[in-house]
Amino acid sequence: MPTIHCPACNQPYDVESDTIGKKVQCAVCEEKFIAQLEDKVFRLTKTTEQQAFFSQQPHNPSQYSQSLPQYDQSRPQTFIPVAESDKSRDTFALLGFFLGCLGIHEFYLGNIGNGIATILANFICSPPLVILIVGIDLLRTTKDSQKLPLKEKDSTLASILGILMILGGILLFFITIPFYLASASNN
Repeated sequence: MPTIHCPACNQPYDVESDTIGKKVQCAVCEEKFIAQLEDKVFRLTKTTEQQAFFSQQPHNPSQYSQSLPQYDQSRPQTFIPVAESDKSRDTFALLGFFLGCLGIHEFYLGNIGNGIATILANFICSPPLVILIVGIDLLRTTKDSQKLPLKEKDSTLASILGILMILGGILLFFITIPFYLASASNN
């Protein structure tokens, strides 16, 4: 198991090999960075509170280390929380609303199986049912294929578009019932 260190506080972490190259967040100082093997750590963000704290302190770490939480750095940690996905829930919702029947919104999140299933559902199910299913998907999906939370997790746009698709699917279902009944009675 490779060991990485937080670039801000030097906290060591034992990580799985598949974590290398992904965004992670330090459990100690909450610094967000890309997990890379040593000498390849790239910082993503630093909170303004951390910047203000360290800019007000003297440059001698021993003078202010008592105000920071003390952690055992001799033993690498085995837990490292992962930051949010780089995918946007608003983009997911817009793709689902305009191209949902093609499964493009699922492909955007990396859910290849769900995208193919959505395309196949167009051939098996009625279009109003597919629209209803995509609308429900827009309301309930908050994570990508790697189980990382999407940006704008509590998106109002996604909720509105999901509700519109559900209502549209129900309305189309009731509009198309007479056509299905008429074609069934002709056979």
